[in-house]
Amino acid sequence: MSEMILNAEIRENSGKAEARRIRRAGRVPAIIYGEIDKPTSASIEAHELKMLLREKHAVIDLSLSGDVHRVIVRDVQVHPVNGSVLHVDFMEVKKGQKIVMSVPVRFEGTPKGVKLGGMLDIVKHEISISVLPKDIPGEIVVNIDELDIGEAIRVSDLAADDIELMDELNDVLCRVAVPRGPEEEETEEDELEGDETAEPEVITARDKEESDE
Repeated sequence: MSEMILNAEIRENSGKAEARRIRRAGRVPAIIYGEIDKPTSASIEAHELKMLLREKHAVIDLSLSGDVHRVIVRDVQVHPVNGSVLHVDFMEVKKGQKIVMSVPVRFEGTPKGVKLGGMLDIVKHEISISVLPKDIPGEIVVNIDELDIGEAIRVSDLAADDIELMDELNDVLCRVAVPRGPEEEETEEDELEGDETAEPEVITARDKEESDE
């Protein structure tokens, strides 16, 4: 992820009506918090923000009222229908100070176990890391071509020099499940058929008399 400069304007007013007005003007409501004195309400040009999010920049130089703040995107609210950005949170970061954040994990390739009939089970789509702002990755790519049936990739397999893994090292990221064999399917079907075809026990009047005795 690279760095870029993003221009922001301070918002004097807040509330839903003001947010709607800002969006109609082609801008996105935002808030900046972190090293600054207090959270600051701002707005960002919508197209500029869209390009930033598409390119997955790590550290952003946010220009606000003549001051430049180094920030990262902390949260993005997206419209559930049209996908437009409704609101964005920026967190100011301090140079040389690590931050804890979640980054997406992208699985690349086709496991050989899947080619043999296994099923790929993705357990985690992102992990938590502690990292310097300059080293924040846009995503962590994991090649799964060699993953065989019954094998798994765990957090510990992602060890890298420039990031600290915050999740449990034994947590599973993905695995190839053992395929369900035909014998197992036939056994279950046979059991069901057996239950359906089994004849009920007939109790005669003589049996009942002997039981009473």
